[in-house]
Amino acid sequence: MKPATKRLAWVGAAALLVAAAAIALAAGHAHDWADQLEDALEQRGLLQGLAIFCAATVVGTLLMAPAWVFAIAAGAAFGFGWGLLAAVAAQAAAAQCALLLTRHALRDRVGRAAQRNKSFKAIDRAVRKEPWKVVALLRLAPVLPSGLKSYFLGLTCVTPLDYASASVLATLPTTALKVYVGAAGRDVLAGGGTLHWAALAAAVIAMLGVGLFVGRFAKSRLGF
Repeated sequence: MKPATKRLAWVGAAALLVAAAAIALAAGHAHDWADQLEDALEQRGLLQGLAIFCAATVVGTLLMAPAWVFAIAAGAAFGFGWGLLAAVAAQAAAAQCALLLTRHALRDRVGRAAQRNKSFKAIDRAVRKEPWKVVALLRLAPVLPSGLKSYFLGLTCVTPLDYASASVLATLPTTALKVYVGAAGRDVLAGGGTLHWAALAAAVIAMLGVGLFVGRFAKSRLGF
């Protein structure tokens, strides 16, 4: 086995162990939390729950919280269908908010941060040539936090339409996987049997595998 392949295998194994540990911890201690969340959503109603979730996602993303947390939480809170809708809408809103903040309120501050980032100049040059393609690849590449990508892209020449469509379409498959992980995890916490555990394990493996493959592909295409 080549050294690079061996390192990749170790990284994958470590990621699976971390995911398994997190799932086991959640299964052991999250019953009360899940019940409280379900009760809270029932009391507020679906639309109000979706609005609260979207607002929390926007604020969290703008504050640099990991985006994957919210996608998984959406599946756990609302199930796959509504969860996917909530996650996609919230991520799109967060991305647009960051773009508008950079272009209309924080340009100088974000600009100073961008100048200290080694990747930004390459991103800026690439966006000038192929804006939609580069934004899509950048959304897939694990080179920067999701919120920081949005802030930095606000400094580029990308149009709002290209920015929004590329951001949503590029991340839709991986977002769907993360939402499914959350929904499968909720089924397990609700007392699911072997099939639910198998579905959760398969979803976690698919999420990690697809994320690793897509991330490496996007980084190579971007030249990082």
